[in-house]
Amino acid sequence: MEAVVEKRHKKKKVPFSGTKKIALSFAAVIFIGSILLSMPFANTLDVRPYIDNLYIAVSCVCVTGLTPFDVGAQYNLFGEIVMAILIQIGGLGLITFIYLILYQMGSKMRMKTKMVFSEALNADNAKTLPRLLKTIFFYTALMEIVGAIILSIVFVPQYGYVRGIYFGIWHAISGFCNAGFDLLGSTSLIKYNVNPVINFVIPLLIITGGIGFRVVLDLYDTFNKERHHKSKFCFHRFVRQLHLHSKLVLVTTFILLISGTILFLAIEYKNMATIGRMTFGQKLAASFFQSTTTRTAGFSSVPMVELRPATKIIMCILMFIGGSPASTAGGIKTVTFALVILMLHSVYNGSEETYVFHRRIKKRIMLSAFSIFAISLTICFTALILFTITDPQFNTLNLAMEVFSAFGTVGLSADVTGGLSFVGKIIDIMLMYTGRIGPVSLMILFTRKAHSQVDKEIKYPDEDVIVG
Repeated sequence: MEAVVEKRHKKKKVPFSGTKKIALSFAAVIFIGSILLSMPFANTLDVRPYIDNLYIAVSCVCVTGLTPFDVGAQYNLFGEIVMAILIQIGGLGLITFIYLILYQMGSKMRMKTKMVFSEALNADNAKTLPRLLKTIFFYTALMEIVGAIILSIVFVPQYGYVRGIYFGIWHAISGFCNAGFDLLGSTSLIKYNVNPVINFVIPLLIITGGIGFRVVLDLYDTFNKERHHKSKFCFHRFVRQLHLHSKLVLVTTFILLISGTILFLAIEYKNMATIGRMTFGQKLAASFFQSTTTRTAGFSSVPMVELRPATKIIMCILMFIGGSPASTAGGIKTVTFALVILMLHSVYNGSEETYVFHRRIKKRIMLSAFSIFAISLTICFTALILFTITDPQFNTLNLAMEVFSAFGTVGLSADVTGGLSFVGKIIDIMLMYTGRIGPVSLMILFTRKAHSQVDKEIKYPDEDVIVG
């Protein structure tokens, strides 16, 4: 009898979930990438210390874009191709590529394996996985090819056919994957800040890569339904048929893009070091570009160090929010931010439930959103405190930009990254990695269930406490 009881209470092994596989696959790709970038045949200049190559590998795989040196000058063609591959794998996820290979080979997978892939790719269930994968790869290829062709129109006249087309492909990958890396020197896209093609194509790539593949699939399915409807196309009916997740993503993205553009334009309007010397149309285009890239990509069309303090604070907020779930973007995600705002609105109105678009959000999801928000904010402020100790030579606001840029996998820096200490680079690496795999993923990776099944059945009496 005692043996039975002992066996019953024996601790269960923690399953090797999709979340853990994501974290470990990212780590494996980072390690391989850092080794390749450390090889002499990948460098044009003298090989830099391993910590710098590790930093670049992390920044590529986590699609951040922060770099302590000019990667275009440091690495040769091989090194640049390695970076592009790391960015592509980091943007779509190694798990995505592994599943596609197994699927194309016709390998039979157990249901447990399919469930792991479903969890890793945010699929509704194992049945929808193949279609979601096909959508991801077709959509990615389409956007990057179109982006590369249009960008080549700008680069070919300046760099010639071969290098111009190569630059078009490379920066299309970087743009769609929301990486923010460029091969154009330390000034990024500043010299193109009045170029209409760059100001349109790069933000378009960033937005299409950052709204999430499930939203794209939902838009495609809903459009097909509406197209085959008996009556003519009705926009109101089209919107009504979209899933709640898609509505939240699209509305929140639109609000953030517009508000970011207006605020950047208003604050920097007369700043001669940024957009003050431009025409109104150029100012508007540059403001939209910076509003788009700030949330997750990291391309800069104006010098970050010259921005006004108010602009830097707003950019920190946008970088913290980031892009949308199941996309190439980082940050806490648009849906998380929207749910936190909706929850605060419900509390203000004295409601215990949260409603949006005539739907009720489950309390479990609301709690998850608030947990992600709180954990992420704690991570960022902890890192900021550490930065003020390890790198006190920098302005605190510029360090805050560095923190939120790394955690949000953005890549914008107010001339901080290049001057970081060894420990400072380690902090940045940890922020980028944490920000990419997500606070919840990291929490699941390093913790176990807090309560056993027996504990869940125990309910304790309520008691009020004083708040505020």
